[in-house]
Amino acid sequence: MMMILILSCVFIVTGVVGIIFMLRKNARPIPQGPLQWIASIMSVMLIGLSSLIIVLILVYEEPSESHQVEFSQVPAFEFQLVSNQEKRNISDYRGRVILLNFWATWCQPCITELPELDELQLAYGDVGLTVMTVSDESLDELLLYSDLLPQQTVSGYIEYERLPELFQDELASGRPVTFVIDGEGMIRERVQGAGNFEYFEGLVTPWLAQLAS
Repeated sequence: MMMILILSCVFIVTGVVGIIFMLRKNARPIPQGPLQWIASIMSVMLIGLSSLIIVLILVYEEPSESHQVEFSQVPAFEFQLVSNQEKRNISDYRGRVILLNFWATWCQPCITELPELDELQLAYGDVGLTVMTVSDESLDELLLYSDLLPQQTVSGYIEYERLPELFQDELASGRPVTFVIDGEGMIRERVQGAGNFEYFEGLVTPWLAQLAS
């Protein structure tokens, strides 16, 4: 993946330098004659395609950090559902495997992974998984982006200041941040960065299997 990023950057630089070199002797920075026009168009296409590749890689890249954490009990906290403002507590879901995802409407990687989290909830909700997508933005702010809201997960909101210190510290470095919590309420994994269905599936299925055993 890194090699593709490097090559894309090289192609962009090559395209820009090529255009500058071709047009350097023109009275105005406009191609003269069919050869310059064709070469300029090809250079612009090269720059555009390479830029698109870079954007796609950055948006759809796998989580920047994922690792097991020292086992610790998830701190209880109360949040409200986006759908009806009903109050819930994460402790209400004890006995189920929880994938707790913190996201924000201004976070493009968050938006990209929300459909993947919906799909995960649909696939494994009947066998003990609860996917929670929680934002520290206000309800009014979230409703402005109602078309982005997940449809299948437990979608909630809470003020940043009301979050346990553990989660405040994690959110200080950005979003999305995701935690895997087993059926006994123990935090087993922490993921910084966006993931897809297959990635999160690999994290939760071992704990779902333990739940079923």
